[in-house]
Amino acid sequence: MTSSALSEQVADKVVEAIALRQLESEQRLIETELAAALQVSRVPIREAMRILESQGIIVASPRRGMRVATLDGAWARQLHEVRAAIEKIAAHLAATHLREDPALVQRMEGCITAIAQSRGNWLATNKADIGFHTTLFEIADSALLWTLWNAIARHILIIFSIETYRDPDFDRVVEEHRNYLNVLLIGSDADIDAEVVRHVAGLDTFERAERLLNQGKTEK
Repeated sequence: MTSSALSEQVADKVVEAIALRQLESEQRLIETELAAALQVSRVPIREAMRILESQGIIVASPRRGMRVATLDGAWARQLHEVRAAIEKIAAHLAATHLREDPALVQRMEGCITAIAQSRGNWLATNKADIGFHTTLFEIADSALLWTLWNAIARHILIIFSIETYRDPDFDRVVEEHRNYLNVLLIGSDADIDAEVVRHVAGLDTFERAERLLNQGKTEK
């Protein structure tokens, strides 16, 4: 494995730890502790921290060192608005390609199957969900949109974990993605815009999950 690939893998592990609430919002990060926990040297840890800092997931300050960014309502609103804006464009581009190429439809259906097969493991479900949208952006075939998506994809995995915290309704996730693909295949431009807005998790969902998270903290 190349050093860059290892650093990306370490970055993913840190993000998963945030998603699983093993690392909390604004928590200070210690290189030696992360290296021991992930069983790697401090070199890929440092590189992973630089990657995550460039994406706004990790924040550096002279006195406090490296810490997890503030994951609050303001962060959720910004993420919601940015994602909805770029995904609308990507969805229209992807819809055109999907209607021209059945093989691309099969790729999207495979992503839905992966979501369905993840039942019982919300982290796996959320990662499969990210896989669906990553494939959507790949099919859209826009270098600019692909860059923007990759800049926020790890944020989205974190917010997915907040929104699905203690959520018993797994079947809803599968059905929502089937509906989304159906709109991409047969919907009008207005239908696609409305579906993206509906599909991208709203702030009310985040706020409900945030209340549950706070309740979980008081129960510890």
